[in-house]
Amino acid sequence: MLVRSIRHTFSFMTRFRRDERGVSAVVFGIGFTALALVAGIAIDYGRLVTEKMRDQRAVDAAVLAASDRLGYEDQDTTGKARAEAFYAANRLKNSKSTIEDVTLDSNTGEVSAKTKTGWQATLLKGLDDLFPGIGSDREVSVGATVAKGSGTVELALVLDNSGSMSGTHIADLRTAATDLTKTVFAGVEGTDRVMVGVVPFAASVNVGSQYKTADWIDGIGAGPTHYENFAEQKNRLDLFDAVGESWRGCVEARPNGLDVKDRRPDASIGKTLFVPMFAPDEPGEAGSARSGYNNSYLDDDGGQCPRYEKVCLSYSRRGNCTNEQTVRLPDSEAQARTCKYYGQNRSGGSGPNSMCTTQPLLPLNATRSEVELAISRMGASGNTNIKEGVAWGWRILSRRAPFREGRGKGDSNNRKIMILMTDGENWYNTQSSANKSVYASHGYASKGRLGTTYTRVGYTNDLNTKTRTVCANAKADGVTIYTIAFRLENDPTTQALLKDCASGKDNFFVASNGAALIQSFRNIGREISEVRIAG
Repeated sequence: MLVRSIRHTFSFMTRFRRDERGVSAVVFGIGFTALALVAGIAIDYGRLVTEKMRDQRAVDAAVLAASDRLGYEDQDTTGKARAEAFYAANRLKNSKSTIEDVTLDSNTGEVSAKTKTGWQATLLKGLDDLFPGIGSDREVSVGATVAKGSGTVELALVLDNSGSMSGTHIADLRTAATDLTKTVFAGVEGTDRVMVGVVPFAASVNVGSQYKTADWIDGIGAGPTHYENFAEQKNRLDLFDAVGESWRGCVEARPNGLDVKDRRPDASIGKTLFVPMFAPDEPGEAGSARSGYNNSYLDDDGGQCPRYEKVCLSYSRRGNCTNEQTVRLPDSEAQARTCKYYGQNRSGGSGPNSMCTTQPLLPLNATRSEVELAISRMGASGNTNIKEGVAWGWRILSRRAPFREGRGKGDSNNRKIMILMTDGENWYNTQSSANKSVYASHGYASKGRLGTTYTRVGYTNDLNTKTRTVCANAKADGVTIYTIAFRLENDPTTQALLKDCASGKDNFFVASNGAALIQSFRNIGREISEVRIAG
């Protein structure tokens, strides 16, 4: 109707122009034409602007979605397909719209694309007679580029490698973490703009046996816990040599509240050093499993120890002993003996490296292949100590010793980020013996480093408190923490712990299966990379 009215107006105006009876009629006609032209342009221009805005939003979403594939070997095919799918989903109102020239450049960290959309005028078509071409169909084209941010990133992957992660779960974690490295390293590989470290954790954290002689390792017995399980002051590293085994690389948690801090190790202050884990031989013959003990790997009277005396309880008529009994030392004394470690190799049991089940951590590294190698080596075994994982994640990000790869806090263009993933609660096994627990990163619970409530629930509560504290300390030191609760739908306590550890509600992720875990890592990876619309 409006188009017909405009055409009628043009006809009316034309008749008046041909009538020479008055100038006013011509002026009136020209005014009406101008009004119709302005109205037509305004309305159709508004439609054009709306169409371009829809197109821009769609292509922006498309290139952002495609950026998830940056760095992958199949980025050109899967990235393009992802861009096309997202563009189509956002442009349902215009079937004539297409996305073209989708380009993913892992060297620059950029994704770009442009669009082509057919646009048809409506009101302006009525002006074609007077203004040829003004109502012609047009082609709308917009473009978008996403690019990485210009700052630097230091990232610690703190990943649960406990026994509950076995099977497909650890495989999913390896896939998810590797996917993330492809995203964060895209466009910056070969520079130091992104550095990534890996901290696998279970009952303890393995710092690497190559640091055996480092000045921050207590190799001289300076720490207050170095000798706490032994009757004599024997160096733990010497005991490893004596029993014929190598220290695998795990360390105990520091005592006196230092386990939740990033205090610099100082050789002159023993409690600040990291004591090598050495699981004592527990009472019993090598390989036995006496009640309450599960790690007997030496004979208590073997090696250089005096042999236990045997007492005859009954004799035969000829005077031969038919029943004898070994006079053993009390369990506490038998466990504390150090003479048994010399001249006797391990037989059975888990040995002195018990509860050291993870691969060594990787300090911050700018080489993607090195990071992916560390991820590929991860396995699943042992209990869960989330607190120790967070503490070492913080330490590899820190500029302070023992690891010095991190940038100083004064670098405002640098971000320090930690991703903490776990599938279970803090867990420290109880033991019915005098030790009150298995030996792990906090030693035996009987020594008081996990409180005085000698139950598994008590140990978990103590570790949860410590975990909250170390998370708070790391965040106060400038570390942004993302947390992922993997398969923890039935564990609201640990979910609450991870929410508290995260730097904000948007930094907490829940993944109920492997696919969701992979997607969580991808989402975090894009945030870390600061992928944004660049133009």
